[in-house]
Amino acid sequence: MVNGAQILEALASLESEKSISKEIAIEGIKEGFQKAYERFFDTEAVVKTEINEQTGSINLFQELMVVATDDEIEDDWLEISLEAALKINKEAKVGDKVYKPIHFDEEFSRVAVGQVRQIFQQKIRATERAMIYEKFIPLEGEIVKGKIVGMNDQGTSYILEIEGVHTSLWNQKTINRETFVVNELVDVLLEEVARENKYSQLVVSRVAPKFLAKLVEKEVAEVAQGLVEVMSVSREPGKRAKIAVLSHDIDVEPIGAIVGVKGSRINNISNELRDEKIDVVKWSDDIHEFIINAMAPVKVISVNEVEGEFDIVVPNQQLSLAIGKGGMAAKLVANLLKRRINIYSLENAIADNMDVLWNGNITEEEVNNPDFINEVNQRKIKTQTVKPNYNNSFRNAQADNKKELMSFQAEVEEEYNQVEELIEERNAVVEEVKDLELIQSELESFNEILDEEFEDDYEEDEYEDLYDQD
Repeated sequence: MVNGAQILEALASLESEKSISKEIAIEGIKEGFQKAYERFFDTEAVVKTEINEQTGSINLFQELMVVATDDEIEDDWLEISLEAALKINKEAKVGDKVYKPIHFDEEFSRVAVGQVRQIFQQKIRATERAMIYEKFIPLEGEIVKGKIVGMNDQGTSYILEIEGVHTSLWNQKTINRETFVVNELVDVLLEEVARENKYSQLVVSRVAPKFLAKLVEKEVAEVAQGLVEVMSVSREPGKRAKIAVLSHDIDVEPIGAIVGVKGSRINNISNELRDEKIDVVKWSDDIHEFIINAMAPVKVISVNEVEGEFDIVVPNQQLSLAIGKGGMAAKLVANLLKRRINIYSLENAIADNMDVLWNGNITEEEVNNPDFINEVNQRKIKTQTVKPNYNNSFRNAQADNKKELMSFQAEVEEEYNQVEELIEERNAVVEEVKDLELIQSELESFNEILDEEFEDDYEEDEYEDLYDQD
């Protein structure tokens, strides 16, 4: 039979250890006996359970509707004749409900205890989930600190403990599959707090754009105080990012506030992101102005909106810089703007009979100025010479028709045929290409994509150097 003392002890344990109130626990016991009775006797029977909270004794009653005679009984699990009902309750009359005591044996007790245990486990899990949700929902979208306590058996995620709750930091949510050791403390963005989740209620990430925005808020007092606001973020985690900022105080210069003295603030953020290079640009409600800001350090010749997309024309010498390795620079700009963009060199824009509006931040005279061309070329040569292992080889890919390029949301697939050509003059612009093979990039509308290895050797460094000078 069910042991009353054990029941009282279990109720006290649930209340103290699992934070399940006695009322909820008692309801669980009642529900368990109801299910046990249905399973053991009849699924349609209605059962009432009474628990003495002083002694722990449990009494079970079958609820029955009183009918006049035995002949009127249609279901003896639900109905009882008046004659039989009067033996239970002397005041019973037709239409009343009476409760017939149920005497259960050890076999039924075992079934009932099993049902109660199962229900308690469900209630414990539900209570714990509710507690986790209430505890962490105020932190959703914020940076939290967790401790690495292990890795799953498949090696696909770290097990992270955050204030006593375990969650998974999946490999794809780490920066370039960074590695951690047990007991290491890690900052993560709490992306989502779920009421129900098969694996974990806490979803964390180190690659989300908001992680960078929150790091900026943590590092930069002006952002935390609301004087400067991060309006938009675009990231290629572990590689490069762009953030657009706006000042709400005329006395606070937003870019300088983010960068800090000698780059101290932005460097601290970059270090947390595994040396991710971060470009800070000024936000503008004027989309044309914002595009020009976002394209920096590339000069913009023309911005033209066509059917909701923006055609951007840049100097021939800066096309590779505007597109970046594997289309990275262009993708960052597009994601920062949250608009589709097409990038063209001036030469190709003219060849395609495009409207060149000259409404950017460089004039036609400046574009054709030998000093501008020399400056670009000199920077390229300088970047090449600081890499002694550069083997004078390059691969260059371009597409003549923007329809031949895939959407910038697609996975980048770059296939090149290697060609070799010596750079003979410092100020020469590399123009010749052998055995060109089209590549599939992440920008559907990008008109040209230049060589990965060539720009990796100097264009990315040129991009970085220009920002370092700022």
